[in-house]
Amino acid sequence: MKQIMYSKIEDVDDIEVLRGKPSFNYVLDDETIKLLKKNFFLEKSLYILAKEGNTFVAFCSIDNDWREDGYFFIREIVVDQNFQKQHVGHTIMNMCIEHAKKEGTKGIVTETDFKNIPMQKLCEKFGFKSWDNPEWKQGITYKLECN
Repeated sequence: MKQIMYSKIEDVDDIEVLRGKPSFNYVLDDETIKLLKKNFFLEKSLYILAKEGNTFVAFCSIDNDWREDGYFFIREIVVDQNFQKQHVGHTIMNMCIEHAKKEGTKGIVTETDFKNIPMQKLCEKFGFKSWDNPEWKQGITYKLECN
């Protein structure tokens, strides 16, 4: 078994590796890729890609495009089904959280589907609390205060 390597995405075109990848109950489509590419250029964004050799393993992105000043948003986290339950999601999400903390964030927000139990458990492990988001009712919004 090869070692999983984690790296920062430096070239916006590398985001294309996500096209068509399944993420819980949807597939990363043109609209999602376009938004990821737009937010890639935000000054404090971080996009992490995990690969085993040339095989896609996981992706996580965080940026500071959230409606509350000083907060970061975990926009997307995807772990290939062949690598789930191997702590890859935990590792890659931790990298994004640590990045936001180094940038002096007040807190971190993420959103997930009501049925996405693995993501809910991951958020709880990191100490995120569910938050009643008045602008998004399609799932659960989680917030981690960092002050």
